[in-house]
Amino acid sequence: MSIQTDTVTPSEGRPPLLEIEGLRVVLPTGPRSSVEAVRSVDLRVRDGERVGIVGESGSGKSITGRAIAGLLPRSPRVDVTGSLRFEGKEMLGAPAAEWAEIRRHRVGMIFQDPMSFLNPTTRIGRQVAESFSPERGRKRSEQKEEVYGFLEQAGLDNPRQVAARFPHELSGGMRQRVLVAIAIAKRPQLILADEPTTALDVTVQQRVLKTLDATVRDLDTSLILISHDLAVVAGMTDRVYVMYNGRILEEGKTERVITDPQHRYTKALLRSVRSLTGRGEELYSMPPELRRSLNEETAHAS
Repeated sequence: MSIQTDTVTPSEGRPPLLEIEGLRVVLPTGPRSSVEAVRSVDLRVRDGERVGIVGESGSGKSITGRAIAGLLPRSPRVDVTGSLRFEGKEMLGAPAAEWAEIRRHRVGMIFQDPMSFLNPTTRIGRQVAESFSPERGRKRSEQKEEVYGFLEQAGLDNPRQVAARFPHELSGGMRQRVLVAIAIAKRPQLILADEPTTALDVTVQQRVLKTLDATVRDLDTSLILISHDLAVVAGMTDRVYVMYNGRILEEGKTERVITDPQHRYTKALLRSVRSLTGRGEELYSMPPELRRSLNEETAHAS
């Protein structure tokens, strides 16, 4: 299977921040059954680059994200092969302690369900502080001021009040911005945002995306934005990977992929978005024969 791609000149003298080659993930679906969720994925992210991974639910994009963060279950029935390197260092097969160091200091994570990642019994301020303590050795008063600063940077008004609250006392948009604060408190090299605004209304979604965009620019950090929403990816990324059935079907500069898509699946995704613009067209639905053809293409490709 040929992947539609743009030519990208490698950065001189340094390996990419993240480089994935031939990533394959097989997950159990029952006592004697399994599914190949990710199929021979290649992906690269350079320092300061903003990269999108876009596709429908079940395309494998979130599983790819969890592999990048080392969050796939450690089980004999979970088979992860290929290569995943941070600054040239191979991480597939690395001990859990090495992955924990990556997540603690180098990768900030923002997921779509903050209540699954925030401790319901711990106040927000302490959860943010845990992202950068105790190594920095700051006094308690200094640490509190720094926490307030991160919450404010994440777009939260009244950071002192927010820091004193528990997660259930905040709205969904506020909890999502708390995850942004926790992520940036690490001063990470890479922020991994997996569907960070899916459960939010449009107004709150725009505020969270604006906060994330400003944060990435201020920190000059790399970003991987995983989304089913091409409009979100179009406004936030430099390059985009289009994923279907566990495979990358098209990759290139975001502007080119959005304005001049080469793969028929990318064209179908864009047509779906454009059918929701309020111009009176009939809503687009991907033809069953196209989906069957794509399933065959991605299942049998080498």
